[in-house]
Amino acid sequence: MIPQIQFIKGVRENTLPIVKLTRSKNGQTGTATFVFIYPEIFFSKKISENPITGTYLLWDTKEIISKDIQVIFKQGQPFLMKIIFIFKNSQEWFNFLNFMNLYSKETGLFFSES
Repeated sequence: MIPQIQFIKGVRENTLPIVKLTRSKNGQTGTATFVFIYPEIFFSKKISENPITGTYLLWDTKEIISKDIQVIFKQGQPFLMKIIFIFKNSQEWFNFLNFMNLYSKETGLFFSES
């Protein structure tokens, strides 16, 4: 499976996120905050049939799931989606970096240090 992000299982999100990473001093834990501005899922007919229950990072036979989703509205319409992933050990962090490496190669998403 090519690396992809889904909000509803089986429905690929093509909008690229803005991703902010933080990592603990010992490098064992960290967070990733994904921000999607006007994600495609807001305009999909699938959302009326299946509510968003999580964010799924999928690749090969692996997946990372976050249920920490915040939707921000502008003038009464959904505008922005913010998702937070929390990694509690070095293996979870490594898996996430593996996903991001493959996802960036697939989509052209790039990393810049702040």
